[in-house]
Amino acid sequence: MKFLTLDGSIRRRMLDLGLVSDTIVEALQKSPSGDPTAYHIRGAVIALRSEEASKIMVEIN
Repeated sequence: MKFLTLDGSIRRRMLDLGLVSDTIVEALQKSPSGDPTAYHIRGAVIALRSEEASKIMVEIN
């Protein structure tokens, strides 16, 4: 099963940011307008728009 349903340069960006299989992702905070949301990924805080985040398959633990 693919965990990233993105293509092209945005897929490469997500992989470069450390979004690989079995990566722990924690949602930290939404912006006042609701988009983007800040996520903690491999020691970094990364803001993703809902359009990008919706393409990431996650398992809730």
